[in-house]
Amino acid sequence: METFRGYAVMLNRRHEAVAACQALPVRGKPGMPPIHHAAERSGPAASSGIGAISRWLAGPSLGRASLAALALWAVVESVGLGNAIVHDHDGAWIASATAAIVLLAALVSSIAGFAFSALAGSALAYLKMDPLHAVQTMVLCSTASQLYAAWKIRDSIRWTPLWPMFAAGIVTVPLGVWLLRHVNPSSYVVGLGLFLTIYGCYVVMRRENRVLRGNAWVDAAVGALGGITGGLAGFPGAFVTIWCSMRGWDKLRQRATYQPYILVMQIVTIACLWWQAPARASVAQDFTFVPFALLGAIGGLAVFQRLTNRQFHGAVGILLVVSGVGLLARGL
Repeated sequence: METFRGYAVMLNRRHEAVAACQALPVRGKPGMPPIHHAAERSGPAASSGIGAISRWLAGPSLGRASLAALALWAVVESVGLGNAIVHDHDGAWIASATAAIVLLAALVSSIAGFAFSALAGSALAYLKMDPLHAVQTMVLCSTASQLYAAWKIRDSIRWTPLWPMFAAGIVTVPLGVWLLRHVNPSSYVVGLGLFLTIYGCYVVMRRENRVLRGNAWVDAAVGALGGITGGLAGFPGAFVTIWCSMRGWDKLRQRATYQPYILVMQIVTIACLWWQAPARASVAQDFTFVPFALLGAIGGLAVFQRLTNRQFHGAVGILLVVSGVGLLARGL
């Protein structure tokens, strides 16, 4: 028994010695300073710093500051538009009407996340704005509102399944821009408007949703059609939105699919406009309307967050009808 106890004491002392050796600083060679594990200490510090930045970006402080800056920007642009009207500058009334159209179109379209160009385009057609300039203005303002919406739902976006849709749309956007510059788009716009009106009425009146299964090839075909409509009419979201509504998804997954697609197509359209018509594609003057688009997008997304899935499906159908009617008014 005593021998056993002695052996136990020896084991205990050995464990204490090993623990003490592990606690000592590690030395490389005699005379060298001890090696401190700086990477082990800096890792958690860096992670905590990144986490703090992420929390700040997603926190209310940045949101309030951004909203205040946006409101100030809108006030400055409104004062400039009012001053132009007072001094009777050329195009002052058209610019003011465009700002109002952009604000209202962004507010309504951001409820479901699409149809900005269809709504704004039909109104801008009555202002007798040049078609190329009108598409350019709509694309720029739509890009701003889509950026805001995509940022707000960024956690729900799954980028990998979207690549076939993106790739096909990027290929066909230049074709749409070329058609815009060389072909009278009236017949095309009327045809698309008629289709959207009929299909939107069907969506509103149907009682049961028929769920369809998709694959990468169908996604690519839908993305290609959206690229053509994006370049030709500044409206890339029509076919993609219809396809998402057929999949039986909830409102957030639908929007997390066509919202980033529309955003990418709008950016590509701006690049193609600059490339194919650089002399007329300067977008600096159109930045006047961006704050109004962003304010409308904020209001529309706030409404979206309060909708149920059933209400969202109804809103999509109504916006499809409104988009179709707007395109018909624009093309006739």
